[in-house]
Amino acid sequence: MSTQRPTLIAAVAGALAGAATSQALRRSAPPSGLSVEGDEPAPEHKVRADDLDKELIDQLHAATLKASDSCFEMKKLCATVLIPTGTLVALFSGRRLTTAVFVSGLLVIGFFWLADAVGYYYQRRLRAAMDVIWRRRAERCEEGWMPPNTSAASPFRAAFNGSMTFYALLATPVLLALVLYAFDVIDSPATVSP
Repeated sequence: MSTQRPTLIAAVAGALAGAATSQALRRSAPPSGLSVEGDEPAPEHKVRADDLDKELIDQLHAATLKASDSCFEMKKLCATVLIPTGTLVALFSGRRLTTAVFVSGLLVIGFFWLADAVGYYYQRRLRAAMDVIWRRRAERCEEGWMPPNTSAASPFRAAFNGSMTFYALLATPVLLALVLYAFDVIDSPATVSP
């Protein structure tokens, strides 16, 4: 037992001496990111152009996703608002079917279509900005790489594209009902019970 005690004491003393030495070395080391001279950042801590471009692409991508989500929410909100709008207009027009019911429905669809087109336009603009950064990064690549080609943003393309078919599908039955109402194919009942 007595032979183990000096070995244990020596091991603890060695560990304490090693810890004290490493703390002393840490105190005398230059601050992180600075070289021994203390004037310039160490080479491993320099910011590279690829790092900055990646951060910028990440920010633009997050903004693009937010714009895409808002376009989807716009479509859901339009479908939700369309029926109550027609009901309210019919209620305020003496509970009778009038042209105002159809026109209000078309106006709701038109306003949401316009708002969605603006969101889509800015989404395309963000993708075009990302395309510029991708091309800049591709020029620095060792291998040949071509980023995906994104179509240019224009107000016409923003208003009339595949995702806006939803509004055309919503407007079609409203327009059809308006035409049928205009030719007296459909009409309000003569008396409406309260």
